Amino acid sequence: MIDYGNGYSSSWRAMRVDPSTWASADELPGLLSASVERDSSSDMYESGSMSFDGQMPSGELWCRIEMLAEQAGLVERHAIATFLMSPGDSTAGLGGSKAEYQCLSVLSPANDRVLLAGDYAPVGIDGAAFAASLVAKCAPAPVFAEGSFTLSQNVVFAKGTTHLEAARMLLDSAGWCMQIDGDGTVWVRPKPSDASLVLDQAHASLIGTEVTLGGAMADVPNRYIAVDGDEEAVAVNDRRGDPVSTYERGRYVDVYDESPQRVDGESLQAYAERKLAEAAASVETRSYTREFWPGVKPLDIVEGSIASVGLDCTMRVKTQSLALGSGVTVTETSEVLR
Repeated sequence: MIDYGNGYSSSWRAMRVDPSTWASADELPGLLSASVERDSSSDMYESGSMSFDGQMPSGELWCRIEMLAEQAGLVERHAIATFLMSPGDSTAGLGGSKAEYQCLSVLSPANDRVLLAGDYAPVGIDGAAFAASLVAKCAPAPVFAEGSFTLSQNVVFAKGTTHLEAARMLLDSAGWCMQIDGDGTVWVRPKPSDASLVLDQAHASLIGTEVTLGGAMADVPNRYIAVDGDEEAVAVNDRRGDPVSTYERGRYVDVYDESPQRVDGESLQAYAERKLAEAAASVETRSYTREFWPGVKPLDIVEGSIASVGLDCTMRVKTQSLALGSGVTVTETSEVLR
């Protein structure tokens, strides 16, 4: 297995994806550059761009960016990202031609299709499976639900709601998420709780020379008010020593929720407490540049124990920007979990 904390060489290729099998087919020639952006707060989760030397087929096509990494005779292939490629501007001149493509998330087909009036998710249904089915109906990518949760009430979708918006509405109600693997597989699952990457002294070579410590807390709530008909529940963070609490701030920062969506039979009070904990999960961030590590994606857990650069904490990845060159350089922002 390649040690990505040490030097390795790499090459890149763009592979056409057969939507009927979701396997890589033939290589698209002339790949010049590619970029990948990931953001856990974005509905689309990831996006990118690609450019090719020469003319390319017209129209949309599915494409997978693959890296071949080599170290001391070992070779590993990694799918970095899979996109729906949409043609952009092309240039032609005496020196040749160049084709640009916008790279759309595998979730984009689910964002292009709206539900019909009156569509809803019924009480008692498995919300995870229902959310996965909403995406799977639109996109050829494999979609899997890892676990389940039960809706405690009907969820009626407003007219014009897209399949992706409806899926995210259900997952947000349960504190679940969607993640996308490099090969384009979509996972519906609880937010990860086990570390996908450990940044300790043994892996210190993965980290760049500078870490930015952020501490924005202005919008972090300390009171959550949930109202369901005549029933009201209030959850309050009044803990001493917590910088966002009512005790330390001396004031309320409220969230008022008139449309609670409870799951697994939870009470309204339990719902309010869960939503407050989710909303106030982090007030600190760490931004840094690191070397590639297979499989780490937004919402994954990074466990840090390098106090000298402020990484002695448990973090959840928020955004990633991947620069593809002699390897993969990842510029990452992670939230410090409290």
